[in-house]
Amino acid sequence: MTIENIMNRKSIRNYTGEPVHGAALEKLTAFINELNESAGIFGNKIRLQYIESNSDTGKLGTYGVIKGARSFFAAACKKNAYYYMEDVGYQFEKLVLFATGLGLATVILGGTFSRGSFSRAIGLKEDEILPLVSPVGYAGGKKSLLGRMIKSKSGDRKPWSELFFDGDLHTPLSESDEFAAVLEAVRRAPSAINAQPWRIVRDGGAGYHFYSAGKIEMNRADMGIALCHFEIAAAEKGFTGQFQVLEQNNVENAKYLISFVRG
Repeated sequence: MTIENIMNRKSIRNYTGEPVHGAALEKLTAFINELNESAGIFGNKIRLQYIESNSDTGKLGTYGVIKGARSFFAAACKKNAYYYMEDVGYQFEKLVLFATGLGLATVILGGTFSRGSFSRAIGLKEDEILPLVSPVGYAGGKKSLLGRMIKSKSGDRKPWSELFFDGDLHTPLSESDEFAAVLEAVRRAPSAINAQPWRIVRDGGAGYHFYSAGKIEMNRADMGIALCHFEIAAAEKGFTGQFQVLEQNNVENAKYLISFVRG
């Protein structure tokens, strides 16, 4: 997983209908097993699974949003665990970016899928929920009408000055900041209804504080995706540090989540 994967990832809604196969499937399976043995930033283990639409699973429905997909990722997690949705987004995005590096197409779905069919396919347990799925496969064919409408409304990313700040949420951070490439990787993160809820405030030399201006539950997963992008890009650029939950106050309409403390 690299900054290049982050920049190359696109939301693809049309597929050839061919399931993932060969070396790509072997690598995906191994990586999923690795992720399932690890935990997210807040300590939650997320159950990730690769599934195919076949006679055993039945049709895995996406309400016409996705065309031609036969292979999917699904993420299940324990209900009401501490910051479970943030860890779902964090772990799921790792898998999506890994798939991107293999040349596979994806698009994260938080609502436009049949939870019943996917829940049966992964054997969802009573104490679990199923927040996210994604088709995974080979891009191709024409988009469905609904897929084209969603794409046309996805919009561009917010400008730097609305996302990254210096000291408070009123002072935009200079785009020449030493973490500029890392923050740009965060800016490129996908989010539900393109809300881009992350707000990051630099605190002198101490680090970078993450706040959420999200208004819906799925924006919590978006924050996990942003943390994933930050971590990958910071490591690639050689910055050292760790995520810590500090005693920070919420500010205006943004809720404090966590900080990256330089070290």
